[in-house]
Amino acid sequence: MRAFVFRRLLGLVLLVSLSVCCCWLDFSLATSLRPAARVSGISLLALLVMLALFNARKKLPFLPLLKASAWMQFHIYAGWFAMVLFLIHIGFKLPRGALEVTLAILFLCVTFSGLFGLAISRWSPARLTLHGEGLIYERIPALRAGLRREVEELVLGSVAATNSSTIADFYQAKLRAYFERPRYLWSHVLGYSKPLHQLLSELEALDRYLNAEERKTMTQLAELVRAKDNLDFQRAVQGMLKGWLFVHIPLTYALLLFAAVHGIVAWGFT
Repeated sequence: MRAFVFRRLLGLVLLVSLSVCCCWLDFSLATSLRPAARVSGISLLALLVMLALFNARKKLPFLPLLKASAWMQFHIYAGWFAMVLFLIHIGFKLPRGALEVTLAILFLCVTFSGLFGLAISRWSPARLTLHGEGLIYERIPALRAGLRREVEELVLGSVAATNSSTIADFYQAKLRAYFERPRYLWSHVLGYSKPLHQLLSELEALDRYLNAEERKTMTQLAELVRAKDNLDFQRAVQGMLKGWLFVHIPLTYALLLFAAVHGIVAWGFT
C-alpha cells in the first residue's frame, strides 16, 4: 500500500512540475517573440504519438519493453500532461478555424473516452468479482444457449411429470424472451438489479398455485434465472470494457492524422 501511495504521489509531483515548467517555458518564449506555439505543438504531437504506442505495446507483450502496468501508468499521466500541453498550445482560448475546431473536438473526444476507459477499468473488475462466477467473454453466447436448453428441458419435464401446464405457461409468458437473448443491458451497466428481483418475485408469487413437485422445479428455475442474470451482467460489463477501445483507438488515430495535417499547414504559413 505504501508503495502504491508513493507511486501515485511521485506521478502527481512529476505531472505538476512538468506542467508548471511548460507554462513558464511557453510564457518565456512568447515574451521573447519566439515561436512558442510551434514548440508546444511539436511537443504535443510527439506526446500523442507516444500515447498511441501504448496500443502497439499491448499487441507485442513478448518484447522487453517494461511491464504493461508500467506502460499503463505512463499512459495515464502522459494523458493528463497532454491535456495541459493542449491548453498551453491553444493559449487557453477557444480555437478558431475549421481545422483547429475539428482538432479540438477530436482531442476532447479522445480525452473523454480515455477518462471513461480509466474509470471503468478501475470500477468494473471488483463488480465482476463480487457479482458471480467469472466467465470468458467469448464463451457467453454458447453458455446462454446451453442454459436455454436446460430451462426448456426442465419445463417440458415438469409438464410430463405433473400433467400441469402452470410452469410452462409462466415460462412462455415471462421467461422465454428472457432466456432467448441478453436482457437489461443498461441495468447491469448501472448496477440496477430491480429487473432480476421483479422476475424472482413473480416466480415466488406463483408458488401458491403449485404442488410439491412443481415447487422443486420452480426452485431449480429460479437458480437458472440467477445464472442467466450473471451471464447478462458479465456480457454487459466485459463488453463495455472491450467496446470502449473501439471508440478510443480510432479517434486517437484520427487525431494524429489531423494533428499532422495541422502541423504541416502551420509550418508552411509561419
